[in-house]
Amino acid sequence: MNKMTNRAKQAETTKKKIYKCGVKLMTKYGFDKISVEQISKAAGVSVGTYYYYFKSKFDLFKEIYKQGDDYFLNEVKGKLKSNDCQGQIIEFFDEYAKFNIENGIDMVKKLYTSDNKMFITHGRAMQQILQEIIETFQKQGEISEELSSAEITRILFIAARGVIYNWCLCDGELNLYTDMRIIISKMLNGIL
Repeated sequence: MNKMTNRAKQAETTKKKIYKCGVKLMTKYGFDKISVEQISKAAGVSVGTYYYYFKSKFDLFKEIYKQGDDYFLNEVKGKLKSNDCQGQIIEFFDEYAKFNIENGIDMVKKLYTSDNKMFITHGRAMQQILQEIIETFQKQGEISEELSSAEITRILFIAARGVIYNWCLCDGELNLYTDMRIIISKMLNGIL
């Protein structure tokens, strides 16, 4: 097992601090209304240090999505308890709801805009994990192969993003878990 050097630990701490300060500012003011200089100042680092860890302001924004993908890779993939197709997919979207709730309504509101194309970026781990689940159940004959696993994944994420967007419109007052389960279940009834 490789031990981290003190310098590596310090570098990781600095990057996390920049990230947290950037996310805090994005949540408060919005992505377009903050600058690298403001993020650097809030983190107590120079602009050069910021650019050592992140190539651009957008790079920091992409890190938010990387964190989401990492969460699904480390906490969700292979750990869903349900044995049946519908149960696993609903459990997957329970985790999606949980992840958004944990990020907080203010942050999620800033992310859910039509200008944000990160949601439709192909090859993201989160979507790949769901696609693999669907492929497994297609091979077992539990899901029709009329639609490809990629198309089913796309459809389900469109529905899930709609549920999250509605949650944002209602300022987080709705029960996101309940709404997510209802909508995804209805979608699955139409697909399965």
